[in-house]
Amino acid sequence: MKFKGFRKDKRFLEAFQDELEYWWRQPLGRALLDAEQKRLEPFLAKTFGYHFLQLGVSPYVSLTHLSQISHPMVWSPKWLKDAGESLLISDAHALPIPDDSVDVVLIHHLLDFVDSPHVVLREAARITQHKGHLIIVGFNPMSSWGACRYLRWKKTVPWSARFIGLKRLNDWLTLLDYRIEDVETVMLRPPIKSSRWLQRTRWLESPRGGGHFGAAYIVWAKKQVGCATPIRRKWQQNQFIPGVVPTPSTKGLSRTRSESMKRRR
Repeated sequence: MKFKGFRKDKRFLEAFQDELEYWWRQPLGRALLDAEQKRLEPFLAKTFGYHFLQLGVSPYVSLTHLSQISHPMVWSPKWLKDAGESLLISDAHALPIPDDSVDVVLIHHLLDFVDSPHVVLREAARITQHKGHLIIVGFNPMSSWGACRYLRWKKTVPWSARFIGLKRLNDWLTLLDYRIEDVETVMLRPPIKSSRWLQRTRWLESPRGGGHFGAAYIVWAKKQVGCATPIRRKWQQNQFIPGVVPTPSTKGLSRTRSESMKRRR
């Protein structure tokens, strides 16, 4: 199954979720996932709190085991068998979670495969607690993987992803009152499907990361202040409750009465 890219193809994530799950099980997908886990594990092991949410392309590609937080949740656009107990099924553009309620939110390549990535990022920023952590993992356009998406024969997953640049992501986070604490990239190896050649090119990997040209970037951002009040839809706004009428204010009533009594005198 081939994809024409998001500028011409407006299908939702559900349309190609099976293809993504299959790709993550292949040698190239497993190699990238292993590289991301090695970088995420030291940081997530130090996080604490009550709630952890992963917004990813598939609940079967879960990274919640890397965190010590007691209540991990995995998002999915549809119900799936054997996906775990804490499965959040909803639209990624309108998460049914209260504001400032999640300690750590991990966005794992979801922004690369949704119609409105800035809206999904805004939702993730909304539900993150004050001084909570927002971790974003995405494909790096400034890499050999990013160059492959321009090849005609590279029209399948994951090459049809958005490959959002770090500059644009930084602008979005700044508008949402987030401060980027750290950025690094992983996986310097070229996108080779053969597991044999992936093993042979392991010498390209550096223990310090991929510099600026790794296949995927990891962005650690921290929420600074309470985000601006989001524009809610009509069904999300507080409705007037019939029968509950606020008590009229009596401020200024005593002054009026005293002045009238003085005039009478």
